[in-house]
Amino acid sequence: MEEDPNQLRILPNPAPEGRSKLLEKLLGTHLAEAVYLLNYLHRSLKVPGDICEFGIAQGATSALLANEIRETDKLLWLFDSFEGLPKPSDKDTLIHDIFGLGAMEKYQGTMAYGVNEVLDRLRAISYPLSRVKIVPGFIENTVSLGDLPETVCFAYVDFDFYQPILITLNYLDEHLSKGGSIVVDDYGYFSSGAKAAVDEFVSAHPSRYDFVLPDESAGHFSILSKIA
Repeated sequence: MEEDPNQLRILPNPAPEGRSKLLEKLLGTHLAEAVYLLNYLHRSLKVPGDICEFGIAQGATSALLANEIRETDKLLWLFDSFEGLPKPSDKDTLIHDIFGLGAMEKYQGTMAYGVNEVLDRLRAISYPLSRVKIVPGFIENTVSLGDLPETVCFAYVDFDFYQPILITLNYLDEHLSKGGSIVVDDYGYFSSGAKAAVDEFVSAHPSRYDFVLPDESAGHFSILSKIA
C-alpha cells in the first residue's frame, strides 16, 4: 500500500527549538526522508515504549530524534557495532556502489565511527545522557542481551544488510507496541539485502503490519506500522 505523499510533506508541529539546524546537519538522510521519519516518530509517541535507532553512524539522526523527544519521558536506545558494516551475506547484492569500491564484500568494515562522536552530538544539544542507552556490538550478539528495551514505540533501522535488518525486525516484532512504527532505510538501494529482509518479514506477518512505501521523490526506505 502507498501512503498519500501530501499527508507527509509538512513537518510535525510544534517544532522543538533547534530542529532546523539539526535537519541541516543530517548526513546520508535526505530532508524528504527526515520529514517522513519525524511524522512517524510523532505518530508513535502516543503509544507505550521507547525510541530505538539501529545503525547510528556519526549520530546526526540520533541527535534529531533526541531533540524531538526531549519533552517526553521516553528513552533513546542507540545500537551500532562501532566497527563498521559486517560481512555481507549472499542476499546482499550491490545495487548502488555509493563509495565506488567495485564489490559488495569491500564494504565490510566501512562506515565505522566512534561512540564519542555520537555523544558529542548529543551533548551539543544539551540532551540528558541519562536518557540515552548505547548498545555497542553487532546486532546478532547484542539482541540477546538482558538490558534492552522491553517496549518500543518507534524504531529507525539503518543496518544496510539483510541479516542484521531481519534480526532487528524479528526483535522489534516482539517489543513494538500496537500503533508503533518502524522506518527501514535503503529499501531497494545500496544493497539488495534491505529490501529482501523487509519483504521476507512482511510476508511472514501478513496481517500484523501496514506496509508503506514513500513517494518516489522522498528516497529509498519503507515504513512498517503495527496494526495487530
